[in-house]
Amino acid sequence: MVSWWRRQRLKVTLSRSSSPNLYRSFLDQLLLRNSQNPNIVAAFNTNLRFYDNALEFAHSVASYMTAALDKGAGVILFPEYFGNLLMGIAGEPIDLDDPSTLELLSMISPILYSTYVDIFSQISAKTDATIVAGTLAFVENGKLVNRTFVFRRGNVILTQDKAHLMPMEEKWGMSRGSRLGLFDLGTQKAGVLVCMDATYYEQSRILENMGARLLLVPSANPAPFYLGEQIRGAWARAQTSQVFTVQSFLVGKLGDYVFEGKAGVYAPHDYTEDLSGIVALSKKYNQEELVTAVLDYERLNRVRQPQDFRFQAELSKFYQSKLPLDRF
Repeated sequence: MVSWWRRQRLKVTLSRSSSPNLYRSFLDQLLLRNSQNPNIVAAFNTNLRFYDNALEFAHSVASYMTAALDKGAGVILFPEYFGNLLMGIAGEPIDLDDPSTLELLSMISPILYSTYVDIFSQISAKTDATIVAGTLAFVENGKLVNRTFVFRRGNVILTQDKAHLMPMEEKWGMSRGSRLGLFDLGTQKAGVLVCMDATYYEQSRILENMGARLLLVPSANPAPFYLGEQIRGAWARAQTSQVFTVQSFLVGKLGDYVFEGKAGVYAPHDYTEDLSGIVALSKKYNQEELVTAVLDYERLNRVRQPQDFRFQAELSKFYQSKLPLDRF
């Protein structure tokens, strides 16, 4: 239980560190490159660091955006939990295993949400690029959610909650998402798979059937980098759903946890000359890095070989005869 004194101290700290007056002047004067190419995608490995105030966060977002826009990127992907780096504005220690951290998150969620959305809305209003702003975990109507936000021209054009949770997230009591959506990129459609959502093929197949040809995967994996584990996600979905996938990662350490991964762009293996399915991949798994690639959708359509799952009808009968349905 948070004491009355702690709540009062927190109110004072937040009023100083999250006030829009801190960053509005900076954002009003910010100039960003415009007229971007929607076929150029950018993904980051970004450092896991907590920002002391909203101005620091705004400066950081603007810096990442400038780097991506200078490469001509029209679709820019931030990593999972990027919005929660704003939790530093509370001036409190962040410990993933301490229940008081969840209590703190619940207390500051309204300010966390409004600051995150306001900064990305204002920055996105200054460019034609579509921004998949990672995710923000926050408490809404008494439920903890991990939600991705997609911005374009100052507006939120898509939100989607993570459905497949990590054991850590289940321990926190996080609610699962149950809705999928698409957004337009000119002549193409795109969707989002939040981290573990890309490890299972069902969501990507649903989005591909809805018309998606690009899937964005904001990620934050609390484990040392292992290629065999990483390729079961975004790379595998590019193969099973025959679409482009792009993945970003939060990298760094938090207490006893290490977050590592390689930002990358993937395609069906026939799309790439070496048949690797890797269009671009960061060199480092534990440092900041920007990865960009030009996506050729006409070439994608030529090489796509959508899998025929009709043969599974007989397999389904076999499974049902051997296993009780209530186990699923």
